[in-house]
Amino acid sequence: MNKIMIGDHLVGEGEPTFIIAEAGSNHDGEIEKVKKLIDIAADAGVDAVKFQAFKADKLFNTEEIVKKLKKIEFKEDWYQEIFEYAHSKGIILLFSVFDEKSVDILSNYDMSAYKIASYELLHFPLLEEIIKKNKPIILSTGMANQLEVEKVINWIKSRGYDQIMVMHCVSQYPAQIEDVNLKSITALKEYNMPVGFSDHTLGIYASIAAVAMGSNIIEKHFTISRSMDGPDHSYSLEPSELKEMVKGIRQVDKMLGVEEILPSKYEVNQRHSRRAIYAKNDIEMGKVFEKDDLIILRPSPIDCLLPEEVDNIIGKIASKQIKKGDLLKEDLIK
Repeated sequence: MNKIMIGDHLVGEGEPTFIIAEAGSNHDGEIEKVKKLIDIAADAGVDAVKFQAFKADKLFNTEEIVKKLKKIEFKEDWYQEIFEYAHSKGIILLFSVFDEKSVDILSNYDMSAYKIASYELLHFPLLEEIIKKNKPIILSTGMANQLEVEKVINWIKSRGYDQIMVMHCVSQYPAQIEDVNLKSITALKEYNMPVGFSDHTLGIYASIAAVAMGSNIIEKHFTISRSMDGPDHSYSLEPSELKEMVKGIRQVDKMLGVEEILPSKYEVNQRHSRRAIYAKNDIEMGKVFEKDDLIILRPSPIDCLLPEEVDNIIGKIASKQIKKGDLLKEDLIK
């Protein structure tokens, strides 16, 4: 798999899950809430916090919707202060971008990657502008079928660009568990690029399960409080839940291991607890071993004969006198 750098984090197979706390527009148009959300994300231990850079009048052709969204736009004059604030908290600041102007403005700051929301997946002019900035692209695939996903990936690659990450996403708010289809993560891995999950379900279980399925990136909405007004608060995690999700993901990261069947370091030292072959009776030198002369017991010290050797021992001759309970070894048999 092609691994990609986001800031100082390497993202891809075998790397720790890259966790994005999606603040979206949950700042409600207030810069102090932006900072509070960054504080919460940093305290939870995520890798990045993400907001949305959009101009309402460039999103919708409906005056009523534009009027509502204007109130929750991320203000241009906040960028410098907020990038500096996120840096002071040791967290990467990301944005979903929805128009070419926002891409251009954000390129003046320390952008580590650009996020494309599901609704913009086929917005090729927007993608073209991002490619010019030579920064990684995180693509959400909500509502898309396989042909559309392949079309976008192939179009980007045809521009000679391969800094692409693709996110399984269900564009439903909140997403119902029967619609989540986490096996899409496995299908997306066929594209040989970092794969993620943008989680719109209630709770933390889908994100943790997605990591177990092989997701390299998790994006999850969070808020200061679900009781706040605004379009995204109701299905977002509260601070304690975000912390719990991060804890769960980090534990799964440690559990995943490698694609190989092998004992753990602890188990290697426990192999002596397996069974070995012992003498069930006193056995005189020269006696032909019979099945009733043997018993399989624990432990299995070094140089023992394992139970798989029973059939090879029967019919052979005891080279020495063997006492009941003695461990059978090669030098006792001929």
